[in-house]
Amino acid sequence: MKPFDFAELVARVGALTRRGAAQPHGARLAFADVLMDTASRTVTRAGQPLRLTTREFSLLELLLRHPGRVLSRGEIAEHGWDEAFDAGSNVIDVYVSYLRKKVDHSFPTKLIHTVTGAGYVLRQE
Repeated sequence: MKPFDFAELVARVGALTRRGAAQPHGARLAFADVLMDTASRTVTRAGQPLRLTTREFSLLELLLRHPGRVLSRGEIAEHGWDEAFDAGSNVIDVYVSYLRKKVDHSFPTKLIHTVTGAGYVLRQE
């Protein structure tokens, strides 16, 4: 039996727990004209395919699973970043910006909004 770091084991179990129960194979998420197929890892907006990185896909999935709910940077970090994430970093803001360029930039209706001092929300205005 190999030795292991108990703190790392606890952190990994915690990360798995935060991710929640496994979704059904082929779950499809939709909001407005955004469609996501988690099984094939494809995303379209108004029928146009969007090419997302793994982090962008994870971030959009989180927003699609909680439309209308403001998600704090901490909640986003728990979903898509490891336990060594620096809460003082602006990396989440950077990825939200990347995602906005792909999801909102070419479309008249913006879906990803900043709630100053609170986080981000997926909603139609």
